[in-house]
Amino acid sequence: SGKVGACLKHFAANNQESHRFVIDAVVDERSLRELYLKGFEIALREKPAMIMGAYNRLNGVYCCENQWLLRDVLRREWNFDGICVTDWGATDDRV
Repeated sequence: SGKVGACLKHFAANNQESHRFVIDAVVDERSLRELYLKGFEIALREKPAMIMGAYNRLNGVYCCENQWLLRDVLRREWNFDGICVTDWGATDDRV
């Protein structure tokens, strides 16, 4: 069969649809890791092709631009080497 890749979404703390473009999920690190990130960490064991960032901010920084979330946790700590994509329009700074 052809090659197909899964995409995990919406990384991370995307817990509401109302005002999702402007909401700032303020979450302490312990709660974040135990409640919001654990499912992604487990799913990454299955080697998905990509992960899609969420629209919301996480502790003041848009998830699709959050270096701690994308670089430190996803890439360095969890060793994810797949593709990171934004959801449609989820990037605040396009430069």
